[in-house]
Amino acid sequence: MNFEKAATFIWNNGRLLERRIFELFFLDGSADRVLDALKSYQNEDGGFGHALEPDVRAPESQPLFIEFGLRTLYEADIKDKELAAAICSYVAQHADLQQGIPTIMTSSSHYPRAAHWNFPASEQPSFSRLTGLVGLLNWQGLNHAWLDQAVGVCLNDISSSGYEDSHTILTAFCLLESLPQTDEVNKLYTKLSEELYQAKFFCLEAPSQSYGLTPLDFAPVSDSYCRRIFSDEVIEAHLNVLESQQEEDGGWQIQWEPPSELARLEWRAYKTLKSLITLKSYNRI
Repeated sequence: MNFEKAATFIWNNGRLLERRIFELFFLDGSADRVLDALKSYQNEDGGFGHALEPDVRAPESQPLFIEFGLRTLYEADIKDKELAAAICSYVAQHADLQQGIPTIMTSSSHYPRAAHWNFPASEQPSFSRLTGLVGLLNWQGLNHAWLDQAVGVCLNDISSSGYEDSHTILTAFCLLESLPQTDEVNKLYTKLSEELYQAKFFCLEAPSQSYGLTPLDFAPVSDSYCRRIFSDEVIEAHLNVLESQQEEDGGWQIQWEPPSELARLEWRAYKTLKSLITLKSYNRI
């Protein structure tokens, strides 16, 4: 693995947000600068817009963007209660605690977006999307009456529903991690761990043969909440594959078709950054 070529790829192609995160992890950068870059995507309604998730090029706030932004803070270990409170107000306004929240709003159809978002279910309320948002907001340490209610509703959904998609399970783990690790939370952790091995879009084998989430998506750093689900042998095998997937230009590729070449480069810079952070955490750099 060539670190210098990967860094150059990020400098050439990454957005300011990814460059600030690279500085944070590798150049003694500032968490405040990461926050400043992220806040540039925030709209007056408290949500995030402006293609923060590169596959949807809409300027309006989208729950998909909010999850991307909150996960960015989570993975960088940055908490900002003022920012989180504004986001929570947006989520509370648009969520239905009986049905969930849409992944993308109908307004996104007026802008370029990847083909995999061109299906009606994306615009229908989803509990899995809401569970991820609630967990990431709760991880911020926010005190909010609506959030307290939403945590209970989402925990009940994890308990009573069978989660069949690995993306859904990934977001549900965020909620569990944000809570005191009681016996009840530990039971739900075990339930999700068992469901993960049967879930769609989960790639346990290394290398994976199709698109999906691998153990490194659940344990991107060595002290991840989900690390104990996987054996050392499984993690090592996926780390070997990750190292081998660096392209000649220094970056990592994506496995789906984005809406434009600019979006492809943004995604590749993002994936390259995440790959470097993972390899560093597991002492591969």
